[in-house]
Order: sequence, then C-alpha cells, then structure tokens
Amino acid sequence: MKKTTLLLSLALATFTYCAQAQDSCPTTVTLTAPLSGGTLVEQASEHLTASNVIQSGNVAYRAGESVTLSAGFEVKPGTVFDASIAACAPVELSLITWEENVFSLGAYPNPFAQNTLIEYTIPETASVSISILDLRGTVISRLLTNEPQSGGTHKITFESETLPNGVYLCTLDTPNGRKTHKIVKQN
Repeated sequence: MKKTTLLLSLALATFTYCAQAQDSCPTTVTLTAPLSGGTLVEQASEHLTASNVIQSGNVAYRAGESVTLSAGFEVKPGTVFDASIAACAPVELSLITWEENVFSLGAYPNPFAQNTLIEYTIPETASVSISILDLRGTVISRLLTNEPQSGGTHKITFESETLPNGVYLCTLDTPNGRKTHKIVKQN
C-alpha cells in the first residue's frame, strides 16, 4: 500500500509540474510595457507580438510560430536582444542557451550626422573584422581587420564626416558567422 501511495504521489507531482510548465508558456503574448535591466526571456507557444521599448539588459523573445516586432518596438544601445522561433523551454534552460549564443551588432545614433558608435557582442574570443559598405557592396571603410577580441561587448566609433548622406551596411565578421546592420547617414 505504501509503494502504491508513493508511486501515485510521484505521478501526481510529475503531472502537476508538467501542467505548470504549460501554464507558464501561454499561446499568445503581447508586450507593450517598457523593459529594463537583468536577463529576461519572454515566450509564447504560438505567437509573440511586441511594441515595447527595451531600455537595457539581455532580452530574448521566443515563440513557436511567429515573433512580430510592431511599430513602436525599440532596443536601446547597450541592450542585447534576440528573437527566435522555437518551442517553449524552461526559463533556466532558456537563460543558459541565451548566454552561450550571444552574437549581436548595433549602432547609435542611427540615423547619424557625423559619427556613430558601433557596438557588438561576441560569445567567445575570435578574430573580428568590421566594415562599412555601400548598398552595392563596395567597402567604404574597414574599422577592424582580423583583430583578436575577447568574448563580450565591444564599441568602436565610425567617423564619417566626409561620407555623403545615404544608407550603408555595417558588417561584423568572425570565424563563427556574420552580422549585418543597416546604418543611415543624414545631415
């Protein structure tokens, strides 16, 4: 009798845990409130829509079918942001996966008049190249060429006083991949 009661208790505890895990990942999530500080993973089993401002921190949005970044959505400089299509996962697992795979690129201000601060994050030590290209793919400037960089967040200023107004591409190249970010110069 004691064994049966123990097995029933374990089965009930497992069922309760699974039900709580499902409840913690709603079908649809809509985010409108500003976020700041810390590490946060927002998840939905199907659809996630965001029109909020992310002030700071490490933020990841994950949904099973779609992540929509609507008008008003903004990520402030210095913030690490990731959006992905993936199944819901326990938050602890999400945080571990997120921290191991940070690879980002951004620029502020954007649009810019003379200079823009390029900020990038790489997950581990690597040779880094950063270039500015026009929309035809012609290299306008090489800010870094195969420079060894430690894992983490780095910043470099792009001085563009003689560059004509227009749309340009900032590329971050490492042995592990490439990120491209559109930047706009306007006076």
